[in-house]
Amino acid sequence: MIKKIIVYLPFIFFLNTDVYASENQSTVLITGSNRNIGFEFVKQFANKDWRVIATTRSLESADELIKFSKENKNVIVEQLDITNDEHLQFLKKKYKNEPIDILLNNAAYTPRYLSSFRGINGVEVDATRKSFEVNTIGTMKVIQTFIDNVEESNNGKIVNLSTKAASFEERPAIPMMYSYAMSKAAMNSMVKTLSFETAEKNIIVIAISPGTVNTTLGMGLMGAIDIDESVSKMMAVIDDLTMDHNGLFLDYEDGREIGW
Repeated sequence: MIKKIIVYLPFIFFLNTDVYASENQSTVLITGSNRNIGFEFVKQFANKDWRVIATTRSLESADELIKFSKENKNVIVEQLDITNDEHLQFLKKKYKNEPIDILLNNAAYTPRYLSSFRGINGVEVDATRKSFEVNTIGTMKVIQTFIDNVEESNNGKIVNLSTKAASFEERPAIPMMYSYAMSKAAMNSMVKTLSFETAEKNIIVIAISPGTVNTTLGMGLMGAIDIDESVSKMMAVIDDLTMDHNGLFLDYEDGREIGW
């Protein structure tokens, strides 16, 4: 007598991390993709049929992003803490020689909203140090890692999210956001310096202000715009970039130049 043996295999979840660009399909790599502006960029690029490499510092906190990637086969989710050299080197090897048309540096360390209004005596040194580690050095590391990929594109762009708080000309005339503003001003300086290199590589590098965006409870009462409006307008600015914009700090609204 032959007995029937039934074997139950455990369910194994495979993250969608191997999506290759089809012919004529553009690729964007976005850091800090698990929420707010970064996640909205993922959705809007995906809806335009871009191949989207969406990175997040922690996969455990990226449930919504992972769910979106399972529903959209042109979205790849990768773990990337932009201060983690092992993460960066792993992705550098994985995507070696693959063109990246837009490298979008969105990941940032932002202060808690209420703490932003403390005066100079309330600025936390450790938080300031972390702001520079993530917003300035981390962004630079991402560019170092993927600039060769951007150069492989026929029209490569490196887009770095900044803030008007980092502008000496247009920042709010109140003592606020010390750590964030300082680190983003340093990032802006890096963008300007990098533009002298990218001019020789046919790459456009810019900083862009997303405006005052409603990412925190209560900000909408202060006239902040919704996330989807900010991102859709930035997408239009990014789409219209030419080499004449290389090295500039631009506004999300209409692409006008913001003074450093």
